[in-house]
Amino acid sequence: MKINFTKKEYQLLVEMILAADWIIRGYDDVPCAATKSYDDLRKKLLSHHQEMGMEDAFVYDPDQDDYFETRVYEDRAAHLRFIDLYDERTFWSLLTNKLAARDLAAEQAQADTSGALTEEQRSLRFFERLAGYEELFAERGLEALRIAPKTAGCH
Repeated sequence: MKINFTKKEYQLLVEMILAADWIIRGYDDVPCAATKSYDDLRKKLLSHHQEMGMEDAFVYDPDQDDYFETRVYEDRAAHLRFIDLYDERTFWSLLTNKLAARDLAAEQAQADTSGALTEEQRSLRFFERLAGYEELFAERGLEALRIAPKTAGCH
């Protein structure tokens, strides 16, 4: 099968591939067998960057057999805004969910001695806490977060 792309379509596809690559391989310190097929496809796509009007966007390093974004490209790459927004939203979502779950677990531990919460009660309390943390962090950001000092018996 052959697919024809305009230069603009190719450039958008490259941005999509790089955004996906950020999720798939962003934390790989060394090449990983599970992500090799994704990496190979990324390299195959980027191997056409010069003929598709992106000659200043990437450099190929034969020693590493890989393509790297240039500073010129990174300074104008639209997909990086989406990655930044995704990272920001993911951070706050994970933080609020984990804090709400922690609080609910602590409440559940206390409730076990005085009577277990129903599934509906647990769900309601979780979402109440979640909403509370979301509101708090929306207003104050990380200023609302304090880390308790290590105490004896805690790891």
